[in-house]
Amino acid sequence: MPFEIFKQQFGDLTEYVIHETTTENRCVVIPELGGIVRQLSLRKGLTLFSVLKTPPTPAALVADTKSASELLFPFASRIPDGKYKFLGKEYQLRKNEDGGLNAIHGLVRKNHFHLDEQVIHEDNASIQLSYAIDNAEGYPFQVHFSVRYTLHADGRFELKYEAKNNGQSPCPAMFGWHPYWMLGNEDVEAWKINIPSKRLVTFNENLIPIGTEPFDMAMPALLHRKEFDNCFIVEANGPHAVTELISKNQDVTLRIEQETGEGKFNYLVVYTPPARDCVAIEALTANVDAFNTGEGLNILAPGHGIDGTITVSLT
Repeated sequence: MPFEIFKQQFGDLTEYVIHETTTENRCVVIPELGGIVRQLSLRKGLTLFSVLKTPPTPAALVADTKSASELLFPFASRIPDGKYKFLGKEYQLRKNEDGGLNAIHGLVRKNHFHLDEQVIHEDNASIQLSYAIDNAEGYPFQVHFSVRYTLHADGRFELKYEAKNNGQSPCPAMFGWHPYWMLGNEDVEAWKINIPSKRLVTFNENLIPIGTEPFDMAMPALLHRKEFDNCFIVEANGPHAVTELISKNQDVTLRIEQETGEGKFNYLVVYTPPARDCVAIEALTANVDAFNTGEGLNILAPGHGIDGTITVSLT
Protein backbone atom coordinates (compact mmCIF):
# COMPACT_ATOMS: atom_id res chain seq x y z
CA MET A 1 0.00 0.00 0.00
CA PRO A 2 1.25 3.53 -0.71
CA PHE A 3 0.14 4.80 2.73
CA GLU A 4 1.76 4.33 6.11
CA ILE A 5 1.17 5.72 9.61
CA PHE A 6 4.02 5.89 12.09
CA LYS A 7 5.09 7.58 15.31
CA GLN A 8 8.05 9.89 15.82
CA GLN A 9 9.34 12.21 18.52
CA PHE A 10 9.32 16.00 18.30
CA GLY A 11 11.26 16.84 21.45
CA ASP A 12 9.15 15.50 24.30
CA LEU A 13 6.05 15.39 22.09
CA THR A 14 4.88 12.26 20.28
CA GLU A 15 3.71 12.81 16.72
CA TYR A 16 1.73 10.60 14.39
CA VAL A 17 2.55 10.86 10.69
CA ILE A 18 0.26 9.93 7.82
CA HIS A 19 2.55 9.47 4.82
CA GLU A 20 1.84 8.71 1.18
CA THR A 21 5.03 7.15 -0.15
CA THR A 22 4.49 7.81 -3.86
CA THR A 23 4.07 11.60 -3.60
CA GLU A 24 5.67 12.17 -0.14
CA ASN A 25 2.45 13.94 0.89
CA ARG A 26 2.15 13.88 4.65
CA CYS A 27 0.41 15.31 7.67
CA VAL A 28 1.88 15.33 11.17
CA VAL A 29 -0.50 15.26 14.14
CA ILE A 30 0.18 15.76 17.86
CA PRO A 31 -2.59 14.19 19.97
CA GLU A 32 -1.19 15.39 23.30
CA LEU A 33 -1.18 19.06 22.22
CA GLY A 34 -4.81 19.67 21.39
CA GLY A 35 -4.79 17.23 18.48
CA ILE A 36 -3.20 19.81 16.18
CA VAL A 37 -1.76 19.27 12.73
CA ARG A 38 1.82 20.50 13.03
CA GLN A 39 2.82 19.92 9.44
CA LEU A 40 0.99 19.42 6.16
CA SER A 41 2.99 18.80 2.99
CA LEU A 42 1.28 18.48 -0.39
CA ARG A 43 2.80 18.00 -3.83
CA LYS A 44 2.11 20.08 -6.94
CA GLY A 45 4.08 18.75 -9.90
CA LEU A 46 7.76 18.48 -8.96
CA THR A 47 7.45 20.60 -5.81
CA LEU A 48 6.45 19.40 -2.35
CA PHE A 49 4.97 22.40 -0.54
CA SER A 50 4.87 22.66 3.23
CA VAL A 51 1.66 24.68 3.54
CA LEU A 52 1.12 25.07 7.31
CA LYS A 53 3.11 27.57 9.36
CA THR A 54 3.54 26.49 12.98
CA PRO A 55 6.18 27.31 15.62
CA PRO A 56 9.48 25.61 14.68
CA THR A 57 10.45 23.98 18.00
CA PRO A 58 8.60 21.83 20.54
CA ALA A 59 8.99 24.48 23.25
CA ALA A 60 7.71 27.24 20.97
CA LEU A 61 4.76 25.07 19.96
CA VAL A 62 3.79 24.36 23.58
CA ALA A 63 4.16 28.06 24.49
CA ASP A 64 2.33 29.34 21.39
CA THR A 65 -0.44 31.86 22.16
CA LYS A 66 -1.35 32.53 18.51
CA SER A 67 -3.33 29.26 18.25
CA ALA A 68 -1.41 28.00 15.22
CA SER A 69 -3.41 25.11 13.69
CA GLU A 70 -5.45 24.69 16.87
CA LEU A 71 -8.91 23.16 17.04
CA LEU A 72 -11.35 25.66 18.56
CA PHE A 73 -14.31 24.09 20.37
CA PRO A 74 -16.96 24.58 21.81
CA PHE A 75 -16.45 28.20 20.76
CA ALA A 76 -14.02 30.04 18.51
CA SER A 77 -12.77 33.62 18.65
CA ARG A 78 -13.83 35.91 21.49
CA ILE A 79 -16.60 35.97 24.05
CA PRO A 80 -16.51 39.43 25.68
CA ASP A 81 -15.57 39.32 29.34
CA GLY A 82 -16.06 35.54 29.13
CA LYS A 83 -19.78 35.96 29.81
CA TYR A 84 -22.68 34.50 27.87
CA LYS A 85 -26.34 33.70 28.29
CA PHE A 86 -27.84 30.41 27.13
CA LEU A 87 -31.49 29.40 27.53
CA GLY A 88 -32.03 32.05 30.19
CA LYS A 89 -28.99 31.22 32.33
CA GLU A 90 -25.77 33.21 32.68
CA TYR A 91 -22.35 31.58 32.48
CA GLN A 92 -18.80 32.78 33.17
CA LEU A 93 -15.88 31.32 31.21
CA ARG A 94 -12.25 31.77 32.20
CA LYS A 95 -10.84 34.93 30.60
CA ASN A 96 -7.84 33.41 28.87
CA GLU A 97 -7.09 35.94 26.13
CA ASP A 98 -3.81 37.84 26.37
CA GLY A 99 -4.60 40.80 28.63
CA GLY A 100 -7.42 38.96 30.39
CA LEU A 101 -10.30 40.77 28.68
CA ASN A 102 -12.15 37.90 27.03
CA ALA A 103 -12.55 34.16 26.76
CA ILE A 104 -11.05 33.00 23.48
CA HIS A 105 -10.79 29.91 21.29
CA GLY A 106 -12.59 27.28 23.30
CA LEU A 107 -11.76 24.57 25.81
CA VAL A 108 -9.91 21.80 23.95
CA ARG A 109 -6.72 23.57 22.79
CA LYS A 110 -3.47 22.34 24.38
CA ASN A 111 -5.33 19.39 25.96
CA HIS A 112 -4.37 15.74 25.57
CA PHE A 113 -6.55 14.04 22.96
CA HIS A 114 -7.20 10.31 22.89
CA LEU A 115 -6.05 8.39 19.83
CA ASP A 116 -9.18 6.48 18.80
CA GLU A 117 -8.26 4.92 15.48
CA GLN A 118 -5.64 4.59 12.74
CA VAL A 119 -6.91 3.33 9.38
CA ILE A 120 -5.03 2.60 6.16
CA HIS A 121 -6.83 1.94 2.88
CA GLU A 122 -5.57 1.67 -0.68
CA ASP A 123 -6.62 5.23 -1.55
CA ASN A 124 -6.47 7.02 1.83
CA ALA A 125 -5.28 6.86 5.42
CA SER A 126 -6.71 8.52 8.50
CA ILE A 127 -6.30 9.15 12.21
CA GLN A 128 -9.19 9.87 14.56
CA LEU A 129 -8.70 11.71 17.86
CA SER A 130 -11.17 12.69 20.56
CA TYR A 131 -11.56 14.75 23.71
CA ALA A 132 -14.40 14.69 26.24
CA ILE A 133 -15.61 17.92 27.83
CA ASP A 134 -17.21 17.16 31.17
CA ASN A 135 -18.60 20.09 33.17
CA ALA A 136 -15.80 22.51 32.34
CA GLU A 137 -15.55 25.92 34.01
CA GLY A 138 -18.27 28.11 32.50
CA TYR A 139 -19.48 25.26 30.27
CA PRO A 140 -21.31 22.74 32.48
CA PHE A 141 -22.12 20.29 29.71
CA GLN A 142 -20.91 16.86 28.59
CA VAL A 143 -19.77 16.84 24.97
CA HIS A 144 -17.71 14.29 23.09
CA PHE A 145 -15.58 16.05 20.48
CA SER A 146 -13.67 14.17 17.79
CA VAL A 147 -11.66 14.97 14.70
CA ARG A 148 -10.61 12.73 11.84
CA TYR A 149 -7.68 13.69 9.62
CA THR A 150 -7.56 11.95 6.25
CA LEU A 151 -4.94 12.07 3.53
CA HIS A 152 -6.22 10.92 0.13
CA ALA A 153 -4.28 9.44 -2.77
CA ASP A 154 -5.39 12.31 -5.05
CA GLY A 155 -3.64 14.81 -2.75
CA ARG A 156 -6.62 16.03 -0.73
CA PHE A 157 -6.30 16.55 3.01
CA GLU A 158 -9.54 16.39 4.94
CA LEU A 159 -10.48 17.47 8.45
CA LYS A 160 -13.84 16.22 9.71
CA TYR A 161 -15.02 17.15 13.18
CA GLU A 162 -17.93 15.68 15.13
CA ALA A 163 -19.49 16.77 18.40
CA LYS A 164 -22.13 14.85 20.36
CA ASN A 165 -24.05 16.01 23.41
CA ASN A 166 -23.75 13.21 25.99
CA GLY A 167 -25.42 15.25 28.72
CA GLN A 168 -29.01 15.64 29.92
CA SER A 169 -29.63 19.22 28.74
CA PRO A 170 -29.14 21.18 25.49
CA CYS A 171 -25.74 22.78 24.95
CA PRO A 172 -24.29 25.44 22.62
CA ALA A 173 -21.57 24.40 20.18
CA MET A 174 -19.33 26.15 17.67
CA PHE A 175 -16.22 24.88 15.91
CA GLY A 176 -13.36 26.51 14.07
CA TRP A 177 -9.91 25.55 12.80
CA HIS A 178 -7.07 28.09 13.13
CA PRO A 179 -4.38 27.30 10.52
CA TYR A 180 -1.80 29.74 9.16
CA TRP A 181 -1.12 29.02 5.49
CA MET A 182 2.04 29.54 3.47
CA LEU A 183 3.24 28.80 -0.07
CA GLY A 184 6.94 27.99 -0.17
CA ASN A 185 9.27 30.77 0.96
CA GLU A 186 7.34 33.44 -0.91
CA ASP A 187 5.81 36.16 1.24
CA VAL A 188 2.23 37.36 1.27
CA GLU A 189 2.89 40.39 -0.97
CA ALA A 190 3.17 38.16 -4.04
CA TRP A 191 -0.07 36.24 -3.54
CA LYS A 192 -3.66 36.77 -4.54
CA ILE A 193 -6.62 35.69 -2.44
CA ASN A 194 -10.10 34.65 -3.47
CA ILE A 195 -12.62 35.09 -0.63
CA PRO A 196 -16.11 33.57 -1.13
CA SER A 197 -18.06 36.41 0.44
CA LYS A 198 -19.99 39.57 -0.34
CA ARG A 199 -20.53 40.58 3.29
CA LEU A 200 -18.20 41.08 6.23
CA VAL A 201 -18.78 41.40 9.95
CA THR A 202 -18.02 44.77 11.54
CA PHE A 203 -16.27 44.87 14.93
CA ASN A 204 -15.95 47.30 17.81
CA GLU A 205 -12.60 48.22 19.37
CA ASN A 206 -12.70 44.96 21.36
CA LEU A 207 -13.08 42.91 18.14
CA ILE A 208 -16.66 41.96 19.03
CA PRO A 209 -19.29 42.02 16.23
CA ILE A 210 -21.60 45.02 16.01
CA GLY A 211 -23.13 44.43 12.55
CA THR A 212 -22.32 43.68 8.92
CA GLU A 213 -21.47 45.66 5.81
CA PRO A 214 -21.03 44.89 2.10
CA PHE A 215 -17.71 43.44 0.97
CA ASP A 216 -17.26 44.39 -2.66
CA MET A 217 -13.52 43.95 -3.23
CA ALA A 218 -12.83 42.49 -6.69
CA MET A 219 -11.67 38.88 -6.49
CA PRO A 220 -9.08 37.47 -6.70
CA ALA A 221 -7.37 40.36 -4.89
CA LEU A 222 -3.63 40.99 -4.76
CA LEU A 223 -2.49 40.89 -1.13
CA HIS A 224 0.30 43.41 -1.67
CA ARG A 225 -0.08 46.08 1.05
CA LYS A 226 -3.49 44.72 2.04
CA GLU A 227 -4.23 43.82 5.64
CA PHE A 228 -7.07 41.58 6.75
CA ASP A 229 -8.37 40.87 10.22
CA ASN A 230 -11.98 40.20 9.30
CA CYS A 231 -14.81 37.76 9.69
CA PHE A 232 -16.87 37.11 6.56
CA ILE A 233 -20.31 35.64 5.98
CA VAL A 234 -19.70 32.95 3.38
CA GLU A 235 -21.50 32.97 0.07
CA ALA A 236 -21.91 29.50 -1.41
CA ASN A 237 -23.57 28.43 -4.65
CA GLY A 238 -23.72 24.82 -3.52
CA PRO A 239 -22.80 22.65 -0.52
CA HIS A 240 -19.25 24.05 -0.34
CA ALA A 241 -17.38 27.35 -0.48
CA VAL A 242 -13.73 27.67 -1.50
CA THR A 243 -11.10 30.19 -0.40
CA GLU A 244 -7.99 30.31 -2.56
CA LEU A 245 -4.42 31.52 -2.05
CA ILE A 246 -2.82 31.96 -5.45
CA SER A 247 0.90 32.19 -6.26
CA LYS A 248 1.36 33.07 -9.92
CA ASN A 249 5.15 32.94 -9.64
CA GLN A 250 5.07 29.35 -8.38
CA ASP A 251 2.07 28.33 -10.50
CA VAL A 252 0.23 26.95 -7.50
CA THR A 253 -3.12 27.58 -5.81
CA LEU A 254 -4.00 26.48 -2.30
CA ARG A 255 -7.71 25.65 -2.04
CA ILE A 256 -9.48 25.56 1.34
CA GLU A 257 -12.96 24.14 0.87
CA GLN A 258 -15.46 24.39 3.70
CA GLU A 259 -18.76 22.55 3.90
CA THR A 260 -21.68 24.99 4.00
CA GLY A 261 -25.38 24.78 4.73
CA GLU A 262 -27.41 24.37 7.91
CA GLY A 263 -25.11 23.94 10.90
CA LYS A 264 -21.96 23.87 8.76
CA PHE A 265 -19.08 26.31 8.06
CA ASN A 266 -20.94 29.45 7.04
CA TYR A 267 -18.39 31.94 8.37
CA LEU A 268 -14.75 32.61 7.60
CA VAL A 269 -11.95 34.59 9.26
CA VAL A 270 -9.03 35.94 7.22
CA TYR A 271 -6.03 37.44 9.00
CA THR A 272 -2.68 38.66 7.66
CA PRO A 273 -0.06 38.64 10.47
CA PRO A 274 2.44 41.53 10.60
CA ALA A 275 5.34 39.31 9.45
CA ARG A 276 3.58 38.94 6.06
CA ASP A 277 4.81 35.36 5.65
CA CYS A 278 1.49 33.55 6.00
CA VAL A 279 -2.29 34.05 5.98
CA ALA A 280 -4.71 32.68 8.56
CA ILE A 281 -7.82 31.32 6.85
CA GLU A 282 -10.20 29.97 9.48
CA ALA A 283 -13.47 28.25 8.65
CA LEU A 284 -16.06 28.79 11.42
CA THR A 285 -19.48 27.27 12.02
CA ALA A 286 -20.77 30.46 13.68
CA ASN A 287 -20.06 34.15 13.99
CA VAL A 288 -17.71 35.60 16.58
CA ASP A 289 -19.54 35.82 19.97
CA ALA A 290 -22.25 33.45 18.75
CA PHE A 291 -22.73 32.21 22.32
CA ASN A 292 -24.40 35.56 22.98
CA THR A 293 -25.88 36.48 19.60
CA GLY A 294 -26.89 33.02 18.40
CA GLU A 295 -25.63 33.84 14.89
CA GLY A 296 -24.87 30.45 13.35
CA LEU A 297 -24.78 28.76 16.75
CA ASN A 298 -25.54 25.04 16.89
CA ILE A 299 -27.69 23.96 19.82
CA LEU A 300 -27.28 20.25 20.47
CA ALA A 301 -30.13 18.40 22.09
CA PRO A 302 -29.20 15.54 24.45
CA GLY A 303 -27.95 12.58 22.42
CA HIS A 304 -27.65 14.63 19.24
CA GLY A 305 -24.56 15.66 17.32
CA ILE A 306 -23.16 17.85 14.57
CA ASP A 307 -20.33 17.45 12.09
CA GLY A 308 -18.57 19.29 9.29
CA THR A 309 -15.67 18.94 6.85
CA ILE A 310 -12.81 21.14 5.65
CA THR A 311 -10.79 19.98 2.64
CA VAL A 312 -7.38 21.30 1.56
CA SER A 313 -5.71 20.73 -1.80
CA LEU A 314 -3.21 22.23 -4.27
CA THR A 315 -3.91 22.91 -7.93
